[in-house]
Amino acid sequence: MTTALRVSMYGAMERKHTRAARKPERIGQLLTVAAAAAQSLARERLRPLGLTPRGWTVLSALAEGGPRPQIDLATATGTDRTVMTYLLDDLERQDLIERARDASDRRSYQIHLTRRGEETHRRVASDLAAQADTLLRPLDAPERQRLADLLARVADGWALRQGTPALAARSSQALAALDALAGAESRTRRRTRRPTRSRVV
Repeated sequence: MTTALRVSMYGAMERKHTRAARKPERIGQLLTVAAAAAQSLARERLRPLGLTPRGWTVLSALAEGGPRPQIDLATATGTDRTVMTYLLDDLERQDLIERARDASDRRSYQIHLTRRGEETHRRVASDLAAQADTLLRPLDAPERQRLADLLARVADGWALRQGTPALAARSSQALAALDALAGAESRTRRRTRRPTRSRVV
């Protein structure tokens, strides 16, 4: 094989590799993979503390917005009222929140973080920030900020389409995405589970 032919073949292979490398990815698949990775890392931190993503969302809402009535907390986090009752019962058993009578309405309760709840929130927030750093390790600081800005615009656009305030909808958007991921994972497990053979006795 002549040198010219080898160079020509190498050039063709290199161009083919470049075209393959530049093949556009499906944005939906990338977002799903990234979200699943983020939630997997988050659960590693939450599970040892007996927290679920929903429980963490409640703690964050209270830490960032202060005490509020249960109904307002359910609305802010996009959680069904009945589900919120069970969720608060669980957090109260862990001494992370407490219910206090509302001075302006004795029929209502204000939900507060306990001292342990505040400490847990600070510790978990720090741990999750470290996990986010692990996930975003391939990106430098400007790229991370750019990614956050772009994703915020996507989330805000979706909230606008749904007719809800962008920032107020963020927690409920995240929980809806979690539910969708959990449902997809459950369906995948059911499809891949091998059928058991009944034993003849």
